[in-house]
Amino acid sequence: MSYIKQVLTVTRWEFGRFFKPKNELIGLCVMVIVSTVFYFGSKFALSDKSPKISVFLLNDQNGAIADVLKNNFKVQTLPIDQKDQFIKDLDTNRDRVLINNNGQAIELYAYKLNKDIKQLKGFLDLYHKQTEMQKLNLTAEQLSNILSSAPIQESYIYSENSNKRLILAYFFAGLMIVAVFLSFAYQFTAITGEKQLKITEQIVSAISPQVWMDGKIFGITLTGISSMITNSLLVTIGGILFFQFTGTPVSTIVDFLNLPSILLYLPFAILGVLIWNAMLAAIASIITDPNNSGKSGLMMLPILFVMMSFFVTRDPDSGFSVFLSWFPLTSATSMPMRWAITEVGIAELIGSFLLLGLTFYFLRKIAAKIFRVSILMTGKEPTWADVYAFVKMK
Repeated sequence: MSYIKQVLTVTRWEFGRFFKPKNELIGLCVMVIVSTVFYFGSKFALSDKSPKISVFLLNDQNGAIADVLKNNFKVQTLPIDQKDQFIKDLDTNRDRVLINNNGQAIELYAYKLNKDIKQLKGFLDLYHKQTEMQKLNLTAEQLSNILSSAPIQESYIYSENSNKRLILAYFFAGLMIVAVFLSFAYQFTAITGEKQLKITEQIVSAISPQVWMDGKIFGITLTGISSMITNSLLVTIGGILFFQFTGTPVSTIVDFLNLPSILLYLPFAILGVLIWNAMLAAIASIITDPNNSGKSGLMMLPILFVMMSFFVTRDPDSGFSVFLSWFPLTSATSMPMRWAITEVGIAELIGSFLLLGLTFYFLRKIAAKIFRVSILMTGKEPTWADVYAFVKMK
């Protein structure tokens, strides 16, 4: 059997071992149901946004405070002789608030601070601004002009992408995090479990370690990419439901999508997941006992590199962002994110992609070398010096 046929056989076996279409479909349906229930539950819980408190006023000269509050609160005037009794009864009449304008400050009496009181304080701030404007003989229009931004007419040769592209960039990073977590779980389960059960020694006696390692990398990468696609569909369905429920046209979701960015992301994502699987397979190969190994923490290392890609969103044209989009351990996520939110040259795209491909080619070779020797070691876990020796072996 040729190398390609052997690799395809192992790839199909690993992919079928972890990727279950029925389970993915069930998970997708469950998430849609949960998202729908959560949306309607949140909408019901927050449906009543009107204040539930009654406001009583003292010393409201000319009804100025009442004019500010009447459209949003139930407002009544309280006789001055009932003030003390009103304050005493706040413990039982907790939905009442007393406001007294004593000329120097606005006194507010209530049972406790809540969102309605915070909203009320905002309207009292508005009343205060109006009274101060009257003292200065300023109209509302004059104050608005003073506080407004400078009238700047902007014109740029290159028009930056909107915030919707930034959301797309975050979405790319989120999908990569999902793929890395799945790769970590599957590689850790597959390789360490097989080593403990002594299955691997029997398999590599029939096929080469490189074939076995390549098949695992490709198979689990397919599983990760499939889950990325499933999660993309889930987010798309969730977006459609959200826009449908809020009365926004469903076509609005198209504004968040940029076909060139998506087409660019796919090859970078595939190579990135291949690299992470090669690294994770190499690390898992040197772990003898996953419960006691000090090297298990290294399996989370890819997450660190993916998280570093979020720095790109702060300033996509900075030197650090350019470095992240070229460095092979971060470029799979950083370059598509940069492309989505700023201008990136074709030469940069091609160079970064080729460097990513070369990195994967050598990493899979290194992973197979480590795997070939480490699976035969029993009784102790290889040291870093041993790992270095494995890599140098021909």
